[in-house]
Amino acid sequence: MFVAKQQSAFSGFAYDFFDADDSKIGTLHWPDFAEATNARLKNLLPGFLSTKIEINYDGHDYQIVFEYLTRDWNNDVRFVLKDGDAVLASADVVRVKKFFGRHTIMILQPFTGKVSKRSTFFATRYEVIIDGAVIGTLAEKAMLTLKRKLSINLPGSISLPVQFFIFFLVCNHAYR
Repeated sequence: MFVAKQQSAFSGFAYDFFDADDSKIGTLHWPDFAEATNARLKNLLPGFLSTKIEINYDGHDYQIVFEYLTRDWNNDVRFVLKDGDAVLASADVVRVKKFFGRHTIMILQPFTGKVSKRSTFFATRYEVIIDGAVIGTLAEKAMLTLKRKLSINLPGSISLPVQFFIFFLVCNHAYR
């Protein structure tokens, strides 16, 4: 188990990861201008605006790229965690109901599963489900805070970069 802490109350797009001993083990940064691989609109200021979603773990950088699966009012999106050219994980975020339904997170790699939101009044809580069984949770530590702090409790058989990727999917789903 580890904890993700928001770096600043003014930005929900940068997190630090800490292990059980409260030692920093990684970071996650969203870009200024997220750019899909199949985007119609490209970064207008390439030297000024960052476009990469990055995870840093153990001094190594991983990148999250995405592409639109549909072009609609609410797009279906595929997110991919990459280590250079190698794909470590992928997930589709798809709308299950036409108008007012929330998107569903379907993990495609390195295992087939689902990330499902569980109802809470003030806090965020998600479960990772494989074959109908809950294998782990991602949940806020407190109901009301200035800076978000989520605990990530997933099995050790899932590598930490992939766990960070699942955390990204939860934050992207819950807070965007």
